[in-house]
Amino acid sequence: MPYDSQNRPVIGIDLGTTFSSISFWTGQGVQTYSPRGSNVFQSVVYFDERSKEFIYDTVAFNSGIFEPSNVCIGVKRLMDNKDIKIKFGDRQFSPIDISAMILKYMYKSVQDMFPEGVYNASGVVVTVPYYFKANQLENTSQAAKKAGLNLVGIIQEPIAAALAYGCLHSSDNIKREETILIFDLGGGTFDLTIFRVKEDSENLIFEVLGIGGDDRLGGMDFDNALLKHIIQAEGIDFQSESNERLRKRGKQALMAEAIKAKETLSFTDSAYMAVLNVIPGVNVDRNFTRDEFQEIMEGYYERIRNIIKNTLNRANVTPEDINKVIKVGGSSKIPMFDSLLNDIVGKGKIYSDIDPSLCVSQGAAIYAAYLTSNLNTRKKIIIIPVTAHALGVEDAKGKFVVLIHENRKTPARKTLTFYTDQDNCTDVDVQVYQGNRRIAKENAHIGTVHVSGLIPAPKRTLEINITFEVKENQIVIVTVAQKESKIKKTEVLRLY
Repeated sequence: MPYDSQNRPVIGIDLGTTFSSISFWTGQGVQTYSPRGSNVFQSVVYFDERSKEFIYDTVAFNSGIFEPSNVCIGVKRLMDNKDIKIKFGDRQFSPIDISAMILKYMYKSVQDMFPEGVYNASGVVVTVPYYFKANQLENTSQAAKKAGLNLVGIIQEPIAAALAYGCLHSSDNIKREETILIFDLGGGTFDLTIFRVKEDSENLIFEVLGIGGDDRLGGMDFDNALLKHIIQAEGIDFQSESNERLRKRGKQALMAEAIKAKETLSFTDSAYMAVLNVIPGVNVDRNFTRDEFQEIMEGYYERIRNIIKNTLNRANVTPEDINKVIKVGGSSKIPMFDSLLNDIVGKGKIYSDIDPSLCVSQGAAIYAAYLTSNLNTRKKIIIIPVTAHALGVEDAKGKFVVLIHENRKTPARKTLTFYTDQDNCTDVDVQVYQGNRRIAKENAHIGTVHVSGLIPAPKRTLEINITFEVKENQIVIVTVAQKESKIKKTEVLRLY
């Protein structure tokens, strides 16, 4: 059946912390939908108590200024805990619920561009940060399915950006090898990924050389730092206002102006801020300079500098090895990060012929086309990832014992020997975790392998061999073997 790019397309969705976008594969390239004249959606949900309806996008953000208790911003940061409850009036929702609502709204906005019943995507890929753990990936997958999307895959945002760059600049006769750095700084997360891109007449290979980042570092943190600075500089005492609703409303109004100022300072040297009645009788009326903003950002600047340097070192890549830098995410547009990148990897390497706000959804659309055999290329696309986090088990003392370290190229395999910690133990539960904390339960739990039928023996005498094997498709095969008991138990766990 021929590919119907108009009515049955495959699409890619960049589900961002503060902004999201949706693109589709045309059959020849990618195009980003603009239902409202804008290429991006604000990832915001607002509950209107009068109409009892949910409002989304920019209208939701603006409505939240006046009713801050009825707005949800940045739900992506809560995707590590599906049990968190977000309250709207007397109703409660999980982060999965809110994410599903945003995805459904975006998809419905695109559907509304066509006559009713005409448009129905044949496959959807949703993106996630590279630093997301298995539970966050699973929660994102559940949100997509709850939104009614035909989910065909999930892809990490830096890989999607690399696909957008690599595929849109590919040709049949090209032969190249280059090292690119993806600098992905969005509203809530920071991902740094180093790729080696190889292309010949048969293959287009994206080999991940190293990753770094912080899933609690992004534009929202910059906004909060700016807000705190303004409150202190202006001497605003919110606690002097007894009405909680007015306090929240004032902070939200001030935050909205702070965000505008931050965005303006990406293009000019100063930004004017004016907010009437932040609290009754207190106004903000001032110019804010880029130098002032950069001083506030100094701590984040150094954190990001250290992540870049450490990631290069762990990947055994020198700054001179980097051929191109691709910026991704709205916060990557802040000028001080251009200076930082130029300082570390050298001037003239920042690639500007790609939109930082759209390339992730565009790469996701390309990946959706590839997964559904609709990508019109004879070349085989090969993605060679590394592990984003360490994988291991919980020992008898509750500590995290690592079998596969982070930044390990896949496929990877490792076996360790353990012993029973109780006399005559016939059953064991091997608890599998993902993360970098020393205490096992502080990491993400991704599965349990239950083994029964062990021969009774004194403690610390029965050897149990645990093997982890991580495949390129991010499947983890856990095998627990005990020779004397003639037991070999295997479980297949997915990282996403």
